[in-house]
Amino acid sequence: MRLIPHNHPGRIAWNLLVLADILAFVFIITYKVIFGTFVADALYAALELILVLDVAMNFVTRVKVGHLRIDGPRDVAGHYLRRGFALDVIAALPFEIILLAAFGNARPGTGAYAVYVFLQSLTLVKLLKARRIFDELEEALGIIPAVRRLLSFAFWFVIALHLLALGWILIGASEPGRPPFDQYLRAIYWVTTTVATIGYGDYYPSHESNPQIAFTIVAQLFGVTLYSYVIANVSSLVQNLDVARSSYQRRLDEVNAYLRAHRIPGEIQERVRDYYSYLWEKQRGVSATHVLDDLPRSLSQEILLFLNRDVVGRLELFRGTDELFIREAVQLLRPRVFLPGEYVIRQGEFGDSMYFLTSGEVRIMVGESEVARLGPGSPFGETALVENLLRNASVVSLSFSTGYQLSKADFDVLRAKYPAFDAQVKAVVEARKGRA
Repeated sequence: MRLIPHNHPGRIAWNLLVLADILAFVFIITYKVIFGTFVADALYAALELILVLDVAMNFVTRVKVGHLRIDGPRDVAGHYLRRGFALDVIAALPFEIILLAAFGNARPGTGAYAVYVFLQSLTLVKLLKARRIFDELEEALGIIPAVRRLLSFAFWFVIALHLLALGWILIGASEPGRPPFDQYLRAIYWVTTTVATIGYGDYYPSHESNPQIAFTIVAQLFGVTLYSYVIANVSSLVQNLDVARSSYQRRLDEVNAYLRAHRIPGEIQERVRDYYSYLWEKQRGVSATHVLDDLPRSLSQEILLFLNRDVVGRLELFRGTDELFIREAVQLLRPRVFLPGEYVIRQGEFGDSMYFLTSGEVRIMVGESEVARLGPGSPFGETALVENLLRNASVVSLSFSTGYQLSKADFDVLRAKYPAFDAQVKAVVEARKGRA
């Protein structure tokens, strides 16, 4: 049996559908039950069918829990039977039909109807599925935890308002003579003003009804607790929505403080800020080196090959080399950013590195004269490394450019281990001399 990946787009869409199904049960079916208008119609059958199919879907979907993956059909089935099967089966049972058959003659305001509504509330077990779905969506989509907590908070908050409004209707505090939707709308209004601690006083519990007064106390306590949670958590959640931007801004503040403390000239300060601005625009302020250095060698190789597959294909020096060479070479390359007007190489200095340009353009200068321009895919600086000479030209970046640096030590190791690369280097050097 071929299992569905946990992060397959189809599986993600299905989880969203099940989440919408649960919301429909909570909002539509409970609404009909409270007002005594529930019937087992086509909508109810469709909602039930989705929950039944979800049980089957969970038997054919791979599972990922943290860093652990469960792939085998038998392992997946065993994990599901232990963890979520019982809850999903209970949630899929048509309680509404069963209870309707048992209490079909009960009318609002009677004791039998109160028992009926209480038993119907047990069907809210479907909400317990929502937590698991949120966990699965966070894992599959890579949602930032702060975003997930905000979405989860909004989800449960809206449901709480709805259930409190239905409770207000159930105890007869919502002007029973009005049509059902009018009652529901006014109940939502009362809940919102009470939970938000606004309380205009136009809707309030009857002074003669202990259930209404008790229910109002519960709603007020819920509102106070919610307000405390918002003050304590939401501000920090919002700040952490964009972790990369927060980290980048802190780094930029540190750099600016350093520049001011050492009285660096304004022109240089401006160039430094331009550099960090470019990093944010192109890389969202995240250093590839810091991320990849923490990963196992094989995994960082896979990422580098994915990121540089187009670049590697354009490099003259890499043409005709085998995959083993490319895998080792990309691991030795160090990403670099060149500013407009920056001297990447200066004529007459000792050559300790060569470079591969991946974006932008550089010009080759001999003395004060421009002799050539190089674009993406071009290597430069290799001649001094091959012949152990001083740099015979300067290389100046014409705009914001990106590339990779390969040190002389790593360059010599690659030449010694891979004859094809060594021959390609010599051919490129001879071609450059011929053009010169």
